[in-house]
Amino acid sequence: MAEMEGLTVSQTDGNERRAYTLRMLEDRVLRLETIAGGLSDRYEELRTEMRQEISSLRDQMKLLETKVDEGNRIVNGKLDRLIGGRAVITGIITLATSILGTGMVHFALSLSTK
Repeated sequence: MAEMEGLTVSQTDGNERRAYTLRMLEDRVLRLETIAGGLSDRYEELRTEMRQEISSLRDQMKLLETKVDEGNRIVNGKLDRLIGGRAVITGIITLATSILGTGMVHFALSLSTK
């Protein structure tokens, strides 16, 4: 009978240890879940911040592209006017040279015939 009581006591002690170990593991799981939930929230905040930053950078890039395109249009307009002006000047010089050249040929021919 004493052996039965000793066996019962040892079974009770073993069950209490298991129950204690189980409670400790449950507490640890709860702590880890809480930490994991906190990490998840932190990562979600980080993802949200990164998405906002990426969106902001894309907006800045679009604004810069618009400014670059506008600057290119202005430069191209000035370049077109410059090239057009040079073409007009070249045309005038060519015309004047042609007229003067023709006039000189006529003058030279008229001098040689006299």
